[in-house]
Amino acid sequence: MAKPNICYHSVRLNLDNEQHCRVHKVLSELNTEIHKSVNQFIVDAVDFYIRSLNDESLVKDAAEQKKNAGYISRDDLDSIRAELKSEVKNEIIMLLGAALGAGGVRVAAAPTGRNSVDAAAVETAGGVKEPDDPAMMELVDSWG
Repeated sequence: MAKPNICYHSVRLNLDNEQHCRVHKVLSELNTEIHKSVNQFIVDAVDFYIRSLNDESLVKDAAEQKKNAGYISRDDLDSIRAELKSEVKNEIIMLLGAALGAGGVRVAAAPTGRNSVDAAAVETAGGVKEPDDPAMMELVDSWG
């Protein structure tokens, strides 16, 4: 009568295969003074192998479990890093372009001093007016 808490897995060894021959020799001549039983030795060996692989690709749903685990792999991190680098580069180019464009307009529209700079409304790329900074206005007056 089968016990409900025991499951069976059979292993077939081909003695023409060198690897299978090594396994058969060890299992047939296993020192039971050191190891409890052949069954426990096999369980320990398989468990050691599974732990050494960190359960990476042994089960069918490993990829889905990996996503649900919340861990990030090196490949994911590299792709995120590349995306951020690209976005930051594009943002810096846009900001520099807007600053150079606005700076060129400011210089052309206001070469005479503070009153003409105040009159020229300087806008950023978002369409929001920049507030007047007294220290900046003093510097503009000293340059022009």
